[in-house]
Amino acid sequence: MRERYVDRVHQEPAVLDIGGNVGALVIYCRPELRGKQIDVSMRGCEWQRTHTDVLERSANGRTVFAALFLALLAGDYVVWGRNAEPIGECTVTGGQVVEIDWRHLLPTVLLSDVDPLLLKQCAPSQLPDLLPARYRAGQTVSAAPMGSTPLRYNDQGQVAWEHMWTDFCDLALAGGPPHRGTLLEPASPEQVRADPLGYEQVVAEIERGLRLVTGLPVERAEQPGWIGVRCENEHTALWLLRAIVVENVCVRREGSMLLLPVGPTFQLDKEIKNVITVLAKTYHYWNEHARS
Repeated sequence: MRERYVDRVHQEPAVLDIGGNVGALVIYCRPELRGKQIDVSMRGCEWQRTHTDVLERSANGRTVFAALFLALLAGDYVVWGRNAEPIGECTVTGGQVVEIDWRHLLPTVLLSDVDPLLLKQCAPSQLPDLLPARYRAGQTVSAAPMGSTPLRYNDQGQVAWEHMWTDFCDLALAGGPPHRGTLLEPASPEQVRADPLGYEQVVAEIERGLRLVTGLPVERAEQPGWIGVRCENEHTALWLLRAIVVENVCVRREGSMLLLPVGPTFQLDKEIKNVITVLAKTYHYWNEHARS
C-alpha cells in the first residue's frame, strides 16, 4: 500500500512563498496531531478559512510535528481549535515567518477528533513529563481564562497579585483563550509625554505585580511604553516571548530582557491585569512543566 502524504516523514525543504505583503506561519504541535487539520482565518473574515495538515518533518537530525502555512497575506489571524472555537491569534508580517509553539498543549485542546486510544497510548511515556500528578489520570480541567479571576486586595488596599490565583495549572494545561480580542500594545512616546503622572502610576503597579508573581528583577526600559523583566537567560526569555505572543499581548526581547507593554491609559482590572497575568501564567508553566 502506498504511504499517504500525511503519514510519511517529510525530509524535503519547505518552499515558502513569502515577500511583499505575504508571510508564512508555523504551528508546532504534539506528535498525536500528525495528519490532523488546523484552520486559520484573517480577523474579520472568520468564514473564509485556510487549513493545512500537521506533518512530521525531519531536518538536521531533528523531528518536529507542525502545521505549515506557506503563504498568508499580512494581517491579524485567528487560529481555530476544537468545536470551531478560536484558541489563539497571531500577526503575519510580509516577508517573515511567524512561529507558534503549542507542543505543551494536549491534543484535545486543539482538535476534538483525536483518537482517544492514540492519546491513551501516548500518555504513559509522554504526558507525565509535562503534567502535574493530579492530571495524569485524565482529570477534566477548566479552560476558562485566568484573566477572568476577580481582583483581590491586601490590608493596605493594594491588589494582592501573588494571591490572585490559587493554582496556575488548570490554565497552563488547558490553554485557554487569549486575554484580549485586540492586540495589547505599548503606548507611543507622545501618549506617555501627554500624561507622565498617569504613566508612572501604571508602571509602578505593573512593576510591583510582576515582581510578586515571578520574583524576577524588573527594570525600567529606555524606550517609553515598555517594562523590562530580566530572565535567568536568553533561552527562558525566548520561550516566554513565544508563549506570550499567543496570548495576543505585544512583547519583544533584548538578550535575556523581556519587554512588556505599558501605557498611561492602562486600567487596573484590564490592561494592567492582563500584562501581569500573562507573565504569571507563562512563567509558571516554564518553571513547573516545560523547563526541562
